[in-house]
Amino acid sequence: MIVCMKRVVGIVAYMLFVGCSSEPEPKRFIQQVEGVNFSFEMTPVSDSNGTFWISRTEVPWDLYDFFLQFINSPDNLYAGVDAITGPTPAYASVDRGFGRSGYPAISMSAQAADSFCTWLSSRTGRTYSIPTIEQWKNANSLGGTSWNKTNSTRTTHPIATTEPNTFGIYDMRGNVGEWVITEDGPRVIGGSFRTTPKKLGALSLLEAEPGWNVTDPQLPRSPWWFADADYVGIRLVTNGDLNE
Repeated sequence: MIVCMKRVVGIVAYMLFVGCSSEPEPKRFIQQVEGVNFSFEMTPVSDSNGTFWISRTEVPWDLYDFFLQFINSPDNLYAGVDAITGPTPAYASVDRGFGRSGYPAISMSAQAADSFCTWLSSRTGRTYSIPTIEQWKNANSLGGTSWNKTNSTRTTHPIATTEPNTFGIYDMRGNVGEWVITEDGPRVIGGSFRTTPKKLGALSLLEAEPGWNVTDPQLPRSPWWFADADYVGIRLVTNGDLNE
């Protein structure tokens, strides 16, 4: 009887130890951007490499425009982040008249997306980047609705106006495609407001091509903007750790 009691006490103690020593479940967090009256929400997703956080929405103009203002301001030379380069002003309205405030930023090249992530990292203390294709696929869970060719009326729509997927992420499929990193270089995945429902998601994987910039009158053509790719946008990932 005494032996049995000792076993029970031992089991209970072990369970309490395991419960106390286990790490807390990753949670969403709100990211505020220094010097910018804007914040966005990151949600955790787990994969074989651990946990990463991905933005619940595509990057809107509200944030991307702060980046453009910084890059094109003379004060940039004295801002303490002089290694950052970025888009020169576009020759025409890159929002295509779809909408600015609350709408996803569009038409940036992979080079511009990478520069944006460098700027954002310097403002937040966290390292942000565009997702790898594996991260994007892991975050592309079931559920949710989309802005696509059948319901978009040929325009982008404000972020977070569809139903989110089971991770609580909006517009993983549709609205605008999103830059991802692959073994073969940057690609745009997910489909957009111009994509048929059957081709949304991982089935839509596009490589930048000359046709994305045919109507750019500049010579050489801009490495930062695509004059004819109004369906290209950005989503963010981070490991969640603050830089030292």
